[in-house]
Amino acid sequence: PPPSHILTPPSIICLLRLSSLGAMSSSSFGGYDMNQMEVICTSLFQTRDGERLVRFFDQVESVYGVNSLERFGSEPMVVAYAYALFHSNNFTKLYNLLSTRNFDKKYFDDLTKIWYEAKYKEAQLNRKSGEELTAVERHRLRKRTELPSTIWDGEKTVYSFKDSSRRYLRKFFKEVTRKPNQEQRKELSRVTGLKLIQISNWFKNRRQRHKCDLSDSSSSSCNQSSQYSNLVVPFH
Repeated sequence: PPPSHILTPPSIICLLRLSSLGAMSSSSFGGYDMNQMEVICTSLFQTRDGERLVRFFDQVESVYGVNSLERFGSEPMVVAYAYALFHSNNFTKLYNLLSTRNFDKKYFDDLTKIWYEAKYKEAQLNRKSGEELTAVERHRLRKRTELPSTIWDGEKTVYSFKDSSRRYLRKFFKEVTRKPNQEQRKELSRVTGLKLIQISNWFKNRRQRHKCDLSDSSSSSCNQSSQYSNLVVPFH
């Protein structure tokens, strides 16, 4: 059976001989059933193989029509299709797809990354110099860009921390302990969806900030620590 999630490694992908995708003809392509097509899309998306995904969906459209995904495409296939549109710089079609089709929440992280990366890439291509955007420019672009509700739960994220996760950590810091042990950090990771290193860094920064709050507010060292207290290791 096909994997239920786009990030679940397929167990039968070796049977599909992906190396022959580029040479596949329309007649042989029609022999693949939906389960096999979904597994192909999932595997190529996992490896972010944009070139093969573009060729794959070009053949899908040549066999089944340009609107084939709207008629029978499964959600993992549509997610992979979104990445193919990003890779081929078809930004208008990508934004329309992500804005008009409702997706399961388990795909939100992947799709929001595709959305933002498309915005970065589009802005870069529009530059005469072709220079990549700086971190500050990317941040400003994200601030100006509102995610569609189809791929976003409406909860703001700051330094990879959602508001609900931040509130949960603050409550734990205040009511349970300021120095959680390994088991407690694992449980916090499970509840908030954050990585263990993020949990550790948050508590370390929070303890430093709390210490500064108790000391003289004019202390330069505390002011400097407070300024960067929210900087944590981001998701990769």
